[in-house]
Amino acid sequence: MAAFISEEVRFMKAFISQKSSKSFAIPLGFNEYFPDPLPITVDLLDYSGRCWTVRMKKRGEKVLLTLGWENFVRDNNLEDGKYLNFIYDSDRTFYVVIFGHDMCSEFRAFPQVVVDVDDYETGENDEEEEEEQKQK
Repeated sequence: MAAFISEEVRFMKAFISQKSSKSFAIPLGFNEYFPDPLPITVDLLDYSGRCWTVRMKKRGEKVLLTLGWENFVRDNNLEDGKYLNFIYDSDRTFYVVIFGHDMCSEFRAFPQVVVDVDDYETGENDEEEEEEQKQK
């Protein structure tokens, strides 16, 4: 996860599907940390660097994460009783840490591109080696 700036602010909230599947209400006390005017969108980043752009909307005093929030819920398999820790960079980004039912943070491993380290050490790749072998 990216390094956090010293002026970060955060909140933690339980995920309750009945209330938070389609939109997510940010605690009222957190409103003081948002700029005026409110950003149209914010980015949600997870441990692996995945990013979701989500629309912010103000309804009365409430600030909600709306369009795009459902993708975040689906992609992270959020279910009732999980806790979300939102760390705000005071601009447009929330770093989100998800805690499971055991209150341990969840880290999901995602498929990574496999790179043959030997290619980097020698500066060569397999295709060049095969061509050299054919010419010999």
